[in-house]
Amino acid sequence: MMPLSYDWTALKNKIDAMQSNGNTNVTIGLSLAWQSLTTGAPFSPPAEDANYKYQKVIVLLTDGDNTQNRFTSTQADIDARTKKACDNAKAAGVTIYTVLVMQGSQSLLQNCASDANKFFYLQSASELVTAFNQIGTDLTNLRVSR
Repeated sequence: MMPLSYDWTALKNKIDAMQSNGNTNVTIGLSLAWQSLTTGAPFSPPAEDANYKYQKVIVLLTDGDNTQNRFTSTQADIDARTKKACDNAKAAGVTIYTVLVMQGSQSLLQNCASDANKFFYLQSASELVTAFNQIGTDLTNLRVSR
């Protein structure tokens, strides 16, 4: 994870350094993304301008089933925890886009997305550019705070 930033090179390097580890923990990814949008530790984003209405957005990308959780190995419990995190983030005003590539629980991610237009089910990684272009177009008013 890295804090919000305009440093595109650092962001690309962070993405390039990611390594697959065999399991997918959607809940922790969503929770860390949400923390990066809130004030204070651990990410300490820039101060918000009181005269500007911010749009807090998470793009949650996964390529697999939600298979890991440090509290349980029961799939229903793992998914219930993810659902709760999704519901809480949306209730706090965060817009969530979900992108599922190739396999995984479509219903979990469909329900996690803020609405049906914010869920993307892709059959191959080559469809990522189109999906992210659509998300980018939808977020034309997005502004990263300095």
